[in-house]
Amino acid sequence: MHKKLSRLIEPNLQPYFFCLATFAGITAPFQPVLAAVELAALVLLYLLYRSQSTRRRHNVMRYIETITGGVDSISKNSMLNTPLPVVVFQADSGEIIWANEGFTGLTEAGEDVLDMRMSELAPDFDYQWILEGGQARRSTELEGKTYLVYGAASRGGGRGAGQTITAYFVDFTESRHMQELYEASRLVTSVLVVDNYEELMKAGSEAAKSAIRAKIDEQINAWVTGSGGLLLKYTRDRYLFVSDEQFFRRMVEEKFSVLETIHQVVSEDGVAASLSVGIGKDWDSCEESFRWAEKSIEMALSRGGDQAVVRDSLDFQFYGGRSKSTEKRTKVKSRVMAKALGELIADAGQVYVMGHEYADMDAVGAAAGVCCAARKKGKKAQIVIDMEGNNARPLVRKLEELPEYRDAFVSGPDAFLHAQAGALLVVVDTNRPELVENRQLLDACNRVAVIDHHRRAADYIENAALNFHEPYASSASELVTELLQYLVEPSDLLRGEAEALLAGIVLDTKNFSMRAGSRTFEAAAFLRRAGADPAEVRRYFQSDLPSMIQRYDIIRCAKMVHGDIAVAVAEREVSRVTAAKAADDLLTLQGIQASVVLYRQGNGVSMSGRSLGEINVQVILESLGGGGNATSAGGHVPDSGLEEVRSRLLAAIDSYYAP
Repeated sequence: MHKKLSRLIEPNLQPYFFCLATFAGITAPFQPVLAAVELAALVLLYLLYRSQSTRRRHNVMRYIETITGGVDSISKNSMLNTPLPVVVFQADSGEIIWANEGFTGLTEAGEDVLDMRMSELAPDFDYQWILEGGQARRSTELEGKTYLVYGAASRGGGRGAGQTITAYFVDFTESRHMQELYEASRLVTSVLVVDNYEELMKAGSEAAKSAIRAKIDEQINAWVTGSGGLLLKYTRDRYLFVSDEQFFRRMVEEKFSVLETIHQVVSEDGVAASLSVGIGKDWDSCEESFRWAEKSIEMALSRGGDQAVVRDSLDFQFYGGRSKSTEKRTKVKSRVMAKALGELIADAGQVYVMGHEYADMDAVGAAAGVCCAARKKGKKAQIVIDMEGNNARPLVRKLEELPEYRDAFVSGPDAFLHAQAGALLVVVDTNRPELVENRQLLDACNRVAVIDHHRRAADYIENAALNFHEPYASSASELVTELLQYLVEPSDLLRGEAEALLAGIVLDTKNFSMRAGSRTFEAAAFLRRAGADPAEVRRYFQSDLPSMIQRYDIIRCAKMVHGDIAVAVAEREVSRVTAAKAADDLLTLQGIQASVVLYRQGNGVSMSGRSLGEINVQVILESLGGGGNATSAGGHVPDSGLEEVRSRLLAAIDSYYAP
């Protein structure tokens, strides 16, 4: 401390003494007597200098004590005698001014720390947060130990004086070790479900079925070996696995390898086993952890299965989900959902139907089907849609010509203003609250029904009175058509409504070439019996010459990524429909399994992704905030440029292909 105090309050006369000593040394060979006199004078001057310096220091300290009074004296003594390591250093240079014995004992430098800078002692110690007035503690490494640092900045009283920082170091090494042990031992609850258990057990003898079950048990047991956890099979196709955080980290590092190894179990008719894992972690009780594990497995199954979903205290996390999902729908569920929807409509004072923003033909077609069901129950439903900002204008104009649809279309703000207590809102073709046509209307309605075929996202519409969510369906129009088969007769459907539903199916199946299962054709047959004309539906998809030229401009600038994904960036502004059609057209080229088109929209960049099924574009675009299903997905990145989003997309594709 005295050493630093001398630097601050004393003039630096050392260079002068050095010069005098040099002159005496030079004089000695020629004039020894004169050199002796000079040396004697030098010694006397140095002794006088030391005496005056000591007196000056005492006077300064006495003056400081006089003007600061007893309180500052107590504060000074507290800092000197505190058991915590304390260091004071310059904010601009990091030069250490003062340190107590507690701090000098932390390092091998000892007292020499007074000649060092903080960057030399602790290179990773960033004290900018102290200068910014931060009161929070920060950790830093020093001599192999971890310390929590508390600090405060102050400005010197002299003119031009810079800021000084006082930092207190608290040894946190042992506490951090205990914290790491605690976190590694926290409870993690997992629920494992064999997705296609019924399909695996359909064919074969009892011996073959037993062998399949044994192989599944063997694969799961091999996966949990060495975890120190508890595995319990509590139903024929469900397992409960309780482990700790340490094994969970290993599961994440291995990217839940059991999802791949379980595919080695194949039935006699060639069906490979598929597994989903739901995990709940970071919860305070076993009950909460298990409840969220069940929520996670529900989420995994609603997204098509063959994946792991983790729900911690913050949000959902998704792993896997790349393989094609197999159809597992039953007509029993459709019949139950149809009855429930009919009861909701009958009890509602008002019925609103709303799709996603920039509604397409699938959203409008599904909405028209709900309007038919409401009319059958004696209620008039209104479709919430932006009449200017939608991608189904030919279909909307066709419906507007029908007497039953006079005043049926309403804007989101108008619906919000006129909605009353007891109103029912049916959301179609989306399950995410931020993507609906009008979020205010969604929040205002107490009773909400959701009919959707997209894979469920982390931020889905919760607490819905009815949730008919089937990721295996081709379109929302197909789901609504299935419900109508139990709610109305084919003759109750208007021809325009039947064609609207068929247009929605044709749009999402790319004219029955993708994601079209047996139930899809059954729905189309029902609509055909109701009067839908395929030739009239085809006219809805006709485009003009300028938009076709724009599509081919987009295709021309496409670049191949990983050999089978085409990424195209539309330099000029194009419509959502044009970009989607360009993505569809890219799939017609040989060697392309998936395509993504980026285009400007508003203040951001939108994406349109398509796939033939081998590549899951929903998983790729989900990392950029998008959504959809395995073969058709999209999204919007606000406040971004084309090149930035393109770089993020390429990184997402690389991550998708990473082992």
